[in-house]
Amino acid sequence: MPETVSTPSLALPTWSYKLKKAAWIGLGIIGFLVALILIGPHFVDLGLFKRTYLPLVEEALNRRLDVGEVRLSLVPTPSIRLSNLKVFDPPAFAENTFFSAEQVRLRLKLWPLLKGRFEVTELLLDKPVFNLLKQPDGTFNYSDIATKKPPAGTRRETRKKSEAAKPAEMATVPVLIPQNVSIKDGQINLLTPGRALVNIKGIDLSLKEFSSDAPFPFKASFNYPGLRTISLEGELDYQEEKSLLELKNNHLKIQDLSLPVQGGVSNPFTAPRVNLNLKSDNVDAGKIFQILSVFSLAPRDTEISGPMSLDLNVNGPANSLVTQVRGLFKDVKVKGKRAVKGNFSGEVSMRLPPGGGSVSKRLQGNGKLVARDGELTNVDLINKIERVTGMIGLSKDERRQATTFKTLEADFILGGGYAEFRRLYLINPQMEVSGNGTMTLEQPTLDLALSTALSPQASARTTRAKISTFFRDKQGRVVVPLKVSGPVENPSVNLNAGKLVEAGLPQNAEKGFSAFFKRLFRSR
Repeated sequence: MPETVSTPSLALPTWSYKLKKAAWIGLGIIGFLVALILIGPHFVDLGLFKRTYLPLVEEALNRRLDVGEVRLSLVPTPSIRLSNLKVFDPPAFAENTFFSAEQVRLRLKLWPLLKGRFEVTELLLDKPVFNLLKQPDGTFNYSDIATKKPPAGTRRETRKKSEAAKPAEMATVPVLIPQNVSIKDGQINLLTPGRALVNIKGIDLSLKEFSSDAPFPFKASFNYPGLRTISLEGELDYQEEKSLLELKNNHLKIQDLSLPVQGGVSNPFTAPRVNLNLKSDNVDAGKIFQILSVFSLAPRDTEISGPMSLDLNVNGPANSLVTQVRGLFKDVKVKGKRAVKGNFSGEVSMRLPPGGGSVSKRLQGNGKLVARDGELTNVDLINKIERVTGMIGLSKDERRQATTFKTLEADFILGGGYAEFRRLYLINPQMEVSGNGTMTLEQPTLDLALSTALSPQASARTTRAKISTFFRDKQGRVVVPLKVSGPVENPSVNLNAGKLVEAGLPQNAEKGFSAFFKRLFRSR
């Protein structure tokens, strides 16, 4: 049988050759990209960018620009970086810098860039600072930006300069507002003559697919002292013909709350007028009061929980906003360390008009609240009530009942820094209290006139209290007219002598009665 001679395989050398060829091609591509990244920016005329784009921005804003450095980078995406950008206010505000940013990035399309055209896809502002000034007529220091329309001759002259600066490739000047805008860690300083500076920090903003033809998504957030990050997210619809910026499907997130917001801002670039409404029929009252306490509109040492309805409206010119709030309580549990605890129902309406001075002095409103099955929590007042009820013969258990209530009602109005109680009413097994008076809102101080009628059982025990004379009503109940005044934490309680005189009590009885109750309600 003839011997078979094996032939060496050619498959392995062929595969090895192809692999080496692919490797060289890959290395060539990588080398090209590296070379492009390193030397590509040197072939892009940034002077063209400065000569065409920046002057048009200055003209559109009617403001002078100052740029520290302009650089082009191709990774991770092609972009132009401007460092230490400043936009100055017009001569009328010569002492103010309208806008500044540590860094501004303009993301560009690669292929047009290689042809010498600057097509911006996104504007990113890093740590920008906006200094906004309110003027006496209600406009801001940016109002002229939107209203300014350069004369036709000026526009033609600028256009000719731009065209003259274009190379043969006919570089295209990008739009001033790209479709995508991002702000990171921004700050707004708002200054109004005669008022304290308002400083808002930690501002983040994202606009996607900006358009004046259709709603576009956005998200804005900022930090406020005493609160966690506040954010507003949804869609904006800018209607240029109406000069209206409308909110669509927006939600405000604050203190673990997510609340729907609707409305808009008219004339946003000239003299903004705001009309925003926030409404929800089922909100956690505790979280709402946590927010109000930050603005000193609610006590910090009060525990509140339960459902409520909330309707908040902010309306008016941006320099003269009016805030209105309506709250409807639905069996809300309240536990105040220095006042009262119980289950509250009722309605409160408040209005905060513009103006100087403290919030508590500008606050206006009214309310009607009913609390059930609760008790007083002011330790000093409890001790005084228990002392007087003990001296008229109530047992220890009955004395404790005197500091509880089946019903507590309050009708009040707010204004001028006061809460005026037009009606106060409390009833428990041992007494019925009615009256009126006022309380200051800043450093709360009481001035109340109360009529305390002891129950028939408690009135019957007064014969053992060694008191010579009492004033009794038609039902035979002992009625004690009292004057409560002083700080809420430790009010003084005294006999209301004027009411006794009105009731026709003899003068000598009044003196004895007054001395008795002053001894009972002496300060601890």
